[in-house]
Amino acid sequence: MSVVPRAHSEPLLRNDETMRYRPLGRTGLSVSALSFGCMRLGEDQERNTALISRAVDLGINYFETTRRYCRGQCQQRTAPGLAGRTAGVIVSGKEGIDANQTAYLFRREIERQLDILGLSHFKFFQVGWFSWAKMPHLLKRGGVLDALRQARDEGLVQHIGFTGHDTPEHFVACIETGLFDSITVPYNLINRSYEPTIARAGELGVGVVAMCPVAGGVLACESSRLREALHMDLPTTEMALRFVLANPHVSTACSGMNAPEQLEQNARTVKEFDPEREADFGALCEGLDRLRAELGDRFCTGCRYCMPCPQGVDIPRYMGLYRNWRAFGLEESVRRQLAAVPAEKRRERCNACGACREACPNDLDVPTILKAFDALEGGDGNGAAEAIG
Repeated sequence: MSVVPRAHSEPLLRNDETMRYRPLGRTGLSVSALSFGCMRLGEDQERNTALISRAVDLGINYFETTRRYCRGQCQQRTAPGLAGRTAGVIVSGKEGIDANQTAYLFRREIERQLDILGLSHFKFFQVGWFSWAKMPHLLKRGGVLDALRQARDEGLVQHIGFTGHDTPEHFVACIETGLFDSITVPYNLINRSYEPTIARAGELGVGVVAMCPVAGGVLACESSRLREALHMDLPTTEMALRFVLANPHVSTACSGMNAPEQLEQNARTVKEFDPEREADFGALCEGLDRLRAELGDRFCTGCRYCMPCPQGVDIPRYMGLYRNWRAFGLEESVRRQLAAVPAEKRRERCNACGACREACPNDLDVPTILKAFDALEGGDGNGAAEAIG
């Protein structure tokens, strides 16, 4: 692996006719407001190549990849669409860490991903699936941080980020270490748990990549309740992108696109939306808070104290679906997801033993909430209001 001079830094691609750009934290880089998550690329390579190439044409200059996506084929599927055009884009790599990870192994992985993608260097490399509990594995002598620092000294990596699903408080602690230039977290209309983390990142000059801006497709269905709350008479996917980008601390909304129609619509939405003129972020949050408040003072906070269920029911999954249905009006999406719950985790296995009710710190009548889904899957669902009121 050849060493890239540390001063090696090309200007990033920019197409102001079709895309908007935002600062990526304190890095000095201007990143496209819409970025491309490559985890959903399919097996049709000709389609993948055309899609990635078109994204570059539209001015998208951030592509998130890792060797772990697409059954190990994500970067192989991404590279052909970027052939000859990598100089002006950020192609981030990513690798996870554990107690057995060493500087040597992590360095080998960086080099392997560079080779697959046909890159001379990563403008960003992310510590993947990270958490505060893994900080010792990052910091230990001969560990991952040593590998990243050496790679940065040699020009193979320019900036370091992380991504994961730890608690918002833990991620604030992670960015306050000063070790990272960016953070990638899920953020959308129905999952705002990382909003305090994003705000702190903005204060510290840490770039924020908001993944899952349409909640993994959940927000692809229409919701009159969301339109009323946000005062936007628009398709739900467009409202979703606008909400994420209305947050002034978000650098880019990273969408996992696998169809030309998605790409074109998302790019058009981002270009047409001027958050400074068209959105009051505080007002948008207030509208969503009012919807959430309709569930009452007691609602699921995702603590998972209800697990494991003696009968194997995936209670947190159902509680999230209940919120999406009752608070946000996403009935079509919820029906689709209910049908996809594996048989061994379905609510029908519940025998109302009460273990979850006793464990719930919010005093929720979980069995009654599970029964309420009869209204979507057959039955009347009576008793839902009493379960949360």
